Amino acid sequence: MMKKAYKLVIVSLTIVLLLLANGCKEKESIGNFTNSTAEPTSEPTPGTTPIPSLEELSIESYEKFLNNEMKVSFDLPMPKIDFGEALFKEGTDYLLSEVLRTITSKYFEYRTNKKIKYMDYGYIDCGKDGVKELVLRLNGMDIYSENDNSTLVFIIKYIDGKLSLCYYYETWARCEYRLNEYGYIISAGSNGASNHGVEYSIIDKDGIWHLIVYIESEKDINQLAYSDGLEQIPEVAEKKGIYNGIELNIIRFDYNEKSTDSDGIVDNECLYTFYAYDENWEPIEDTNLYTDSKYKDIFDEASVPFITPDEVSNMISKKEEKVGAAAEIKEGNEVTWKTFSGNIFSDYIGR
Repeated sequence: MMKKAYKLVIVSLTIVLLLLANGCKEKESIGNFTNSTAEPTSEPTPGTTPIPSLEELSIESYEKFLNNEMKVSFDLPMPKIDFGEALFKEGTDYLLSEVLRTITSKYFEYRTNKKIKYMDYGYIDCGKDGVKELVLRLNGMDIYSENDNSTLVFIIKYIDGKLSLCYYYETWARCEYRLNEYGYIISAGSNGASNHGVEYSIIDKDGIWHLIVYIESEKDINQLAYSDGLEQIPEVAEKKGIYNGIELNIIRFDYNEKSTDSDGIVDNECLYTFYAYDENWEPIEDTNLYTDSKYKDIFDEASVPFITPDEVSNMISKKEEKVGAAAEIKEGNEVTWKTFSGNIFSDYIGR
């Protein structure tokens, strides 16, 4: 009986020791895992679904939109005059088929059975942040005249799970746009025989459009007689025996709210500079042109303040820095376009 009891005690002690040993090993293992300095793996845990990146979500959404499976919003503030409430209402999202129907009814209002000639699209990387935006181009919009190859271009961005229009523009006979792969835009157009304008702007990584500068040039000084604040220039120039050879540039850094930045630029204030030309319309190279010349006297006597072209360039450089228009952004390649080949929008797009 004593032998059996003794054996039972021995067995019990052995079991206890084994349990204690295993417990120590388990604690040691947990401690080593918790304090591990190994870098976490980027590979998904087996059996789990990998989380898509923002770039992947964007492209997937754009493809759904092009397949008429996802809607776009027109709720973001537009930098210029919008299409108007009659076309696209705030708070309402639209399938691509609905966008095309609305656009064709507006642009071809007086044309029977007229369709968009064709549609193409591409991807850009506004702000060069690695996340793409969709560019959609509708060709053959007859803006200036029938069959004038004019276009309507939409730039669409994936923002917080939905698609939003962040910018749009038209190209036609008197208005040209150049958009590059990083959202840098140069547009130019004619406002008349002697008046031309050029605009530099950029769309940033958040899909916000920024005007860098708009420059309007007038090469016929007699036309200034019809401009408020400039009407004295032709009269004073004529008294000095100058009838042409002056180009006036009007510079604006914004169209909208009046605000002054840290550099003292009043955004929507009109600034002026001028260039002088000889009888052959060759630039007059005179170091005193803006300090002591008959051309400077014209502006002084007409009470029109001006800045020099070098000052204009410096102000533009500061604005470019402010909105992120670095050299690498400005030097991006042109957009690569791909023609949309599906027939799901045949009611609005010709073949």
